[in-house]
Amino acid sequence: MVAAVFALAYRTAGRIPAIAAAMLLATLGASPFIESFTLSGELLASLPAVLSLLAFVQYQRGDRIRWLVACGLLTGCAVLMKQSGFDGGLAAVAFLLLCRRRAGIAPAAVVVGCALVPVAVAAITAPSFHDWWYAMVTYRGQGDSIVSGSLSARFSQFRDTLPEVLRALAPLAALAIYGWRRSPVLLRLWLGAAALGVVGGGNFHAHYYIQLAAPLAVLGGVGAARLWETRSGLVAGVACGLALWSAVAIVPLWFDSPAAQAAHVFPNDEHLQHDAAVIAYVRSHTDPGQRIFVMWAAANVYYLSDRAPAVRYMWFRPLQVIPGALDEVHSALSGPGRPPLVVAEQPADALDTSGETARLLDRYYRPVAHIGSVVIYRAR
Repeated sequence: MVAAVFALAYRTAGRIPAIAAAMLLATLGASPFIESFTLSGELLASLPAVLSLLAFVQYQRGDRIRWLVACGLLTGCAVLMKQSGFDGGLAAVAFLLLCRRRAGIAPAAVVVGCALVPVAVAAITAPSFHDWWYAMVTYRGQGDSIVSGSLSARFSQFRDTLPEVLRALAPLAALAIYGWRRSPVLLRLWLGAAALGVVGGGNFHAHYYIQLAAPLAVLGGVGAARLWETRSGLVAGVACGLALWSAVAIVPLWFDSPAAQAAHVFPNDEHLQHDAAVIAYVRSHTDPGQRIFVMWAAANVYYLSDRAPAVRYMWFRPLQVIPGALDEVHSALSGPGRPPLVVAEQPADALDTSGETARLLDRYYRPVAHIGSVVIYRAR
């Protein structure tokens, strides 16, 4: 992403903004407070999204349709990695329609049409189109979008993550604001499209904001270049103050223990402070071929302990909203091949308010270990 952002900034704003943009993204844009150290879907999708915009810039330079095709195909790939990864392609289409008007309709149609190609290939080759459509489209509208669920809950989550996000991205935002008028229209549209992707996700998890890091870094690079020219002491002081504010929170984390880092970066996920011990327990009390059940949301335990999941849904939200998902949990816990261990990262009633999961645990399992806030159950 850093290399792609450098290339994009170089072709749209010049050498100095490109150097500044790459440095900003590699440092402040990679803040742990937006979980940049995890391989999230937002991070994966950001690379083809940036490359799609880079392809569009190449099209503007030479007006060759192959670059439009590349822009669309990359946009489609980004959307398949994460549904919000449309920002690069949307910025290109918006630019064509706003700046070229009627002349931009045909090239915009090429981008949209080519973006649909990888999506169509994925849909056609899926074992079940119905299941694919539910996973990619229906599920998001049902349980994980800005239009579903409680609006007050969405606002509460936004309020909770905003301080950490500001600590991570405020220096970039300050420079982006300073360079806003000088920045190309395409880059401004890109930031707007990225913001739309973040808001559309609805849940406002900290890693959602990674989608803003690249466009803010490029716009911040333009602002840094303007600051270099104007030598504005006030703007330089604000930018440096915000960067120092961010660094003061980040640098001490380098010297903390993993548990302390987890407590600082994920204050609402207490179990992460104990997962190393939990994983060691799982590995020592089960065989490699045995399946376990982690209740309700800690898929990393499956991966790091090298134990397969007893239930195919590994996160809280799918188990909560997908029809029949909770029934699969109940069948797994009560069936003849039930998992030997259940790792209760969260209490049973945190998701299953009917009490059925708690009843099955009481009947078929017994608690054998308490590791911090995590309770581990073994089959009777």
